[in-house]
Amino acid sequence: MACALQEHEIALHHTLNHPTIRVSLRLLEQDCGRQQEATMDLIMFDMDGTLFRTDTAFFPAVREFASRHGFAAPEEEFLRSFIGQNGTEWRVWLGQLNLDKPVPELAAEFDLLEQEYVKTQGELYPGAAEVLRSLASSGWKLGICSNAPAWYPEAILTKAGVRELFTVIRVPAHPDQTKTMMLCDVWNEFHPQRCAMVGDRADDMQAAYAGGYFAIGAAYGWAPDELDRADVRIHDITDVPAALAGHWSQATPPLAPEPPRPEQQPTVVQPEQSPLKQTVVPPTAPQPTVVPATSPQEPSPAPLGQPVEPMPAPTPVAPTPAPTPVAPTPAPKPVAPMPAASPVVPTPAAVRPAEPAHTPVAPTPAPPERRSWNPFRRRDDKPR
Repeated sequence: MACALQEHEIALHHTLNHPTIRVSLRLLEQDCGRQQEATMDLIMFDMDGTLFRTDTAFFPAVREFASRHGFAAPEEEFLRSFIGQNGTEWRVWLGQLNLDKPVPELAAEFDLLEQEYVKTQGELYPGAAEVLRSLASSGWKLGICSNAPAWYPEAILTKAGVRELFTVIRVPAHPDQTKTMMLCDVWNEFHPQRCAMVGDRADDMQAAYAGGYFAIGAAYGWAPDELDRADVRIHDITDVPAALAGHWSQATPPLAPEPPRPEQQPTVVQPEQSPLKQTVVPPTAPQPTVVPATSPQEPSPAPLGQPVEPMPAPTPVAPTPAPTPVAPTPAPKPVAPMPAASPVVPTPAAVRPAEPAHTPVAPTPAPPERRSWNPFRRRDDKPR
């Protein structure tokens, strides 16, 4: 018995160590991992105007940069146009200043200056850190999707002490990569069950809309008039948890109201009632059959109505001449005119309308209609 068990264990060991079995087990583990990843909830944030107060670092850095190179610092309203962009517009503006240095060198100088301001006096919006910690503790995976350079979110989140809360940080890998591309790449990588995007500009909402994310518009940011595509607008960063809960609580109830199914029961009863109504209808059908029996009493309208009906189909026209012998039945009427022979003369007038009735019985236009349905007679229809 012991030898049989040992042989079975050895065979099982060799089976599990077979290359094909190993590959199958690895694929199974990957599928299980994908299923676990598919249940994740992901929320992505923009940086400027959403989590980070840009005015605490960018504006003072521009003012110092202008004082270094001896030109007047632009107004903050003008500087807002650069916030949230990918830097192309900023470099164009640096080139328009006509300074002594090339644009790449000027851009690098300003980046170093802005980094110092971010590390020393950059701040998140009030309550942002607490909201991020609350979302992370609730099971949400946090991410960043920004047009800024790679150092920008790293420096801001590190100074705020929330860098470890973020699973994903995406910035453009090349100048042509947009937020829409980045959000789609993130979704294809993680396949989240629920996903949301929080931003303050039109490109944030467009990216969320294209990627299938729940779009939360930050109306407290730099461009509240660009949030037309937002699913919901918030006026403070602390409103994010309520927006998420409100959206998915509204999405789940439609699954519960399945009691409309009992409404299908009356639909089952209706077909049972319909045949009953159909059985009641047939007794009424013979009643109209009795009515036509009274119609022959009127000589003139009956023959006129009959030839009109056979026009679409010539076959019923053939039986119609049968009533023509019935038409002479008014012949006994001239027998009745005993009081006066003169009125007997107008009676033939009643017989005369029967003669025109014969003329529509044989309408010549009927044959051409039959020719159109006969493929062998179409040659006769051609002009000669």
